[in-house]
Amino acid sequence: MFTTVTYQDYLGAQDQPTLLLEAVKRYKASRGFQHALEANCYFRGENTQVARKTILRARKIETRDAQGRRRVRSAAEDVVGNRIGSSFLFRFVTQQNQFLLSEGVSLPQEVKRRLGADFDHQLERLGERALLHGCAWGYWNADHIEVIEAARNSWSGFFPLLDEMTGEAMLGVQFWQLAADRPMYLRVFSQEGVTLMRQDGDGLTLMTPCQPYRRSLRRDALGETTRTEPGYGRLPLIPLRANSDGLSEFTPAIRAKIDAYDAILSDFADNLDRANDVYWVLNNFGGTMDDVAEMLEQINRVKAVANLSDGTGSGASAEPKTIEVPYAARRAALDLLERSLYQDYMALDMDALTGSSLTNVAIRVAAANLNLKADRYEWQVRQFITELLRLIGCPCENVRFKRQAIANESETVADIAVMRQDIDQETALRLNPYISDEHIPGLLHSAAPGSRADAE
Repeated sequence: MFTTVTYQDYLGAQDQPTLLLEAVKRYKASRGFQHALEANCYFRGENTQVARKTILRARKIETRDAQGRRRVRSAAEDVVGNRIGSSFLFRFVTQQNQFLLSEGVSLPQEVKRRLGADFDHQLERLGERALLHGCAWGYWNADHIEVIEAARNSWSGFFPLLDEMTGEAMLGVQFWQLAADRPMYLRVFSQEGVTLMRQDGDGLTLMTPCQPYRRSLRRDALGETTRTEPGYGRLPLIPLRANSDGLSEFTPAIRAKIDAYDAILSDFADNLDRANDVYWVLNNFGGTMDDVAEMLEQINRVKAVANLSDGTGSGASAEPKTIEVPYAARRAALDLLERSLYQDYMALDMDALTGSSLTNVAIRVAAANLNLKADRYEWQVRQFITELLRLIGCPCENVRFKRQAIANESETVADIAVMRQDIDQETALRLNPYISDEHIPGLLHSAAPGSRADAE
């Protein structure tokens, strides 16, 4: 969390707009902001470490001296090689986030209606940003949630000013630019409301005065009468943390292994590029290197050469050869790093679920680590939703999540048939993965005594 500038610094500043600009500058230079940008890059499959990789290549340099004589010397230069990035971080973050939130959050109908029709989708986006950056913020804007991320690009992000005693966010600063040569805009969230400003030179120009927060209060049981009332008594900004420490899941251990994996893969591609051509071993060849070049040019053009002799009478031959690139050690290293990445992140390797491992018991064992990690993550999401519901005046303790199920459905149906003597009709229908919850009441009604189906 950004602590270089605090809320007390803001209160004590004689020129608060200037302090906000300085805070934005310091936040952009902070390790947290840079780490968030790097996490965004790795999430897109752009390895910033491998992107700087070059390879050393020898080349021939020809020059002429003052007398016009040709001079040839060799030199080495750095050239851009293969820069192959992997998608491990995207795979891991998406798996963890969707495993918990792909089915949305289950709440009482009247409570879910208050959160807006798009709440589940916005919660997924918020969770993804939280896992990448360590913490993302949800802004409750009257009747819907807005996702505010710590770093979108090099010119856009968000940070709170914390109270030095309590650590509570007392002020929020969101900044953005379209490009480095475009003006920067600031949206400042205070206890009283939202203020919009634009940077002009070394100062800020007020664009929109402080607008009080608005909230909707439903007065009757049907929710038909709605009255708007200003203020919440606090910032309508709620943090969603990736874990109890509020740190990114893009940890140093995960990054180091991804870097090693991408570096090995990129180097292997470089070696293939260097060794993809046939080279020739010329035996008893008395010609110059210019003669060699001419001969290879003829071979490449017509795939044949008429005479390889230099005229001395000795026998000459040309033998094509290829370079075998070492493979086994690299493959073993890549496999080891991949397994280690899945273990460190506690993710589920879907490639491991093959053959005899497709039983429900084996699937549950393979997904045990993912479930344990989702347990920790669920507490953070639950805390976010609980705090949001308390903010809008609709507290609810019945917050549930339906995790994405991974199971052998044929085996599940067979188990239901075995248990059928011990469970009722409704339980059997709910356990059946091929029957959705909304169809269960109709099936129960059609199977009830006295129904048309029963009469027939």
